[in-house]
Amino acid sequence: MATIFDIANKVGVSISTVSRALNGYSDVGEQTRQRVMETARELNYYPSAVARSLQVKRSNTIAFAPLVRQHVESEPFFKEFVGLLALSAFKHNLSLLALVAESPAETEEVYREVAGSGRVDGIILADIRPEDDRISLLHELGVSFVAFGRTSDYASLAYPFVDVDSAAGIRAVMHHLRGQGHERIAYLGSPLNTTYAIDRYRGFCQSLAEYGVEVNDHLAVHALQEPQEVAAAVDRLLRLPGREQPTAIVTDGDRLAAAVLTTLEEHGIAVGPGGQVAVTGFDDLAFAAYLRPPLTTVRQPIATACETLLSLLIPKINSKQAHPEFAAGEGIVQVGPEQVLLEPELVIRGSA
Repeated sequence: MATIFDIANKVGVSISTVSRALNGYSDVGEQTRQRVMETARELNYYPSAVARSLQVKRSNTIAFAPLVRQHVESEPFFKEFVGLLALSAFKHNLSLLALVAESPAETEEVYREVAGSGRVDGIILADIRPEDDRISLLHELGVSFVAFGRTSDYASLAYPFVDVDSAAGIRAVMHHLRGQGHERIAYLGSPLNTTYAIDRYRGFCQSLAEYGVEVNDHLAVHALQEPQEVAAAVDRLLRLPGREQPTAIVTDGDRLAAAVLTTLEEHGIAVGPGGQVAVTGFDDLAFAAYLRPPLTTVRQPIATACETLLSLLIPKINSKQAHPEFAAGEGIVQVGPEQVLLEPELVIRGSA
């Protein structure tokens, strides 16, 4: 059975260099790292996870920390997100732990316990609030973390995040609908207690302002989560006088959009080309393309988000580097040393 000594002898480097290359340290040259990895594969060498953890005082585990119990409307998205994040973590030889507090009151206790136990090397926060106490808490605890999302005052705070430009996604939807001749457009959204929900509604309002249209309170409904709540909101829209009824309904999530389609079908209202109403969603979840009609929606670059989150978190874990090197690619905007904004994509299908 091959050992780390065999790899060092064959590559012609020190044992320390082999160890640091295998563990992803940033001070090993890329050519040396590739030679070490190729030699390890040739020799069929697999490092002991237990021994490696003891050696570098790491758990090789990261935590994903959403506030699942507070956002029923986005659970399908996070289920898909967690699956892709787990695959990305696996590629980096990391395990993924879900970190969920039973209630907001227990959040601080849970985070302090995890930080003190050393069970995880870093944390990926999600469900970021406009003012999120978890940011300052993790700074205080000295835990490496990256946020999936941003607070309202992110520009003045030095914390790493990856976010999707939700406002731009909704503006793209509105531009498409206006191009199709829709002028009375309703907005159905989830609770405005997360930054992404606020940003999506902000994109809607920005578009209306651009077209010189004021927000109509009758056409904007928030705090929707359950299908029956969506159905009630659609019923209210349909009871408006004919000239005030919307010809298009924008939602801030595919789950809400699916409920809208179901309700319109129950009312005998056709959706899509030649129909009476256009409907759009957000997220492009797996089921969106299979709805009837297929859903026009905004695709979040989930795989890119997962890889980008890890590309920021892993260097901080490995070397406690203050500002990990990051190369922005297509569809990625770097707004700070550790702050990245991803561009979503409008996916046009039959519902609009």
